[in-house]
Amino acid sequence: MARPKQYADDAARQQAHRARRKAQVVELDRAAFDALTVRLDALQAAVHDAARAGDALALEVRAGSVDTMLDNLVAAFSRRAA
Repeated sequence: MARPKQYADDAARQQAHRARRKAQVVELDRAAFDALTVRLDALQAAVHDAARAGDALALEVRAGSVDTMLDNLVAAFSRRAA
């Protein structure tokens, strides 16, 4: 016995696919994304420069990736706020 169809037709299947994709994917302006990437890279470079100069916060938050550096910044400021 065949399993019952999940979708009535191809249009319903495509509509369900688009709904799932919309819930998973964010669309954004390429220029804005590129500008944010440049700013994050500049922030990471500034943190590394400050760490080399001995800045305590920079030494605390510096990391090999921008993602980890941002996590470290959040953690550092959260500790200071507590």
